[in-house]
Amino acid sequence: MRFDDIGSFPLPPGIDRGWVDENLSTKEFEEMCQKAFLMKIKAGVEIANYPQFRDMVRMFLDLIKDEAFQEDAYLIKKEHAKIPEFHALEGLNFSGDVRICITGPFEIYLAEFGSVIYEDILSSISRSLARFAENAIKSHLNVTCISLDDPSLGLNPELQPTPEQIEIAYENFDFSVDMQIHLHAPLFYSNLLEVKTIDVIGIESAKDEKTLDFIDREELESYEKKLRVGISRSDIDSMIAYFNQKHGVNAWKDEKLIIKAIDELENSNNILRRIGKAYDLFGDLIAYIGPDCGLGGFPTQSSAVKLLENTANAIKAFREG
Repeated sequence: MRFDDIGSFPLPPGIDRGWVDENLSTKEFEEMCQKAFLMKIKAGVEIANYPQFRDMVRMFLDLIKDEAFQEDAYLIKKEHAKIPEFHALEGLNFSGDVRICITGPFEIYLAEFGSVIYEDILSSISRSLARFAENAIKSHLNVTCISLDDPSLGLNPELQPTPEQIEIAYENFDFSVDMQIHLHAPLFYSNLLEVKTIDVIGIESAKDEKTLDFIDREELESYEKKLRVGISRSDIDSMIAYFNQKHGVNAWKDEKLIIKAIDELENSNNILRRIGKAYDLFGDLIAYIGPDCGLGGFPTQSSAVKLLENTANAIKAFREG
């Protein structure tokens, strides 16, 4: 089990997404990405994702739709398929492993066209996204995991792709690194078992531990799939609302109280218990563990780091035990 993170991360004070969109090519943006990435590493993340600061759909779709960058409709030229947040990390002298999050083909397609699937367009979107992955792998950074984020699979009842369409969406991601898929619900996982390019299926289980009951260990083994299990909660709004109601405070106005809420609800003991439960169920089928989802909704970078530190401490205690 290796400790990774999904990707998104809070912006520094005084910076908003508008500033990010206007400064993607600046030194200031590069340094901001590097600092956030190093925060993750210092907090104990073993295979950190680049800090995802922008809207997960727009950061890929806007480039894919730009006619100046297109080889064909919704097919981006390879030289333009680059993630600025990731390539900012190339300025670091970093030899550790790196994880790359790419918004999935269905998520991109759904945002642009809705749930009626035209397979030629889906194929072009998939090929475009695979070019982002290929360029990242070819960098001098040691990319060992690519994760496709397709949260609408299993959540949006209107999105019901056929097995053939699932194959079209993921067949282009045949790389010599671990290919994860990040799902927000477990109901769809069985539809992905026959997809040969996917190695690891990500399941959120910290917020609702019963989701692990939907996963069949023998089925995973028979298809030679591994798991990425969420073992610390990332739903910070719900956590703070519960903390405020319990203690009669407004933690949103006091960062110290936010840190206290994280330590109360997501301390290392609670996370350690979840790791033990997941390991009892799936053992060595678990390849990656970490927060349920990205931490971009956390109010500050220091509060996001606190959750990562508590997660790291729990993982250390589990290994020592």
